[in-house]
Amino acid sequence: MLSGLCLWKKPDRDPLIRVDETQLEMDHLSDQQIEDYIASGQWVGKAGAFGYQDQLGWVRVLEGSESNVVGLPMELLETMILEVQGFSGI
Repeated sequence: MLSGLCLWKKPDRDPLIRVDETQLEMDHLSDQQIEDYIASGQWVGKAGAFGYQDQLGWVRVLEGSESNVVGLPMELLETMILEVQGFSGI
């Protein structure tokens, strides 16, 4: 999973652009598990047809940020905000 972030402190700076990557692993699901999940409706309106925040048990983060999977990589955002503000060496 990849998320792109851009912060721009106008007019005195160029945009700060970063990409965060999170690697997920999903268990093999039986046909019955898939049918049950589809029937539950939990997939509706979710990118990739699952919500990591729903704690399904069959999807897990191998590497990277859990918040990136949910929608916004908060750790990277914090680092970028500090960088834009002139702080470094977190």
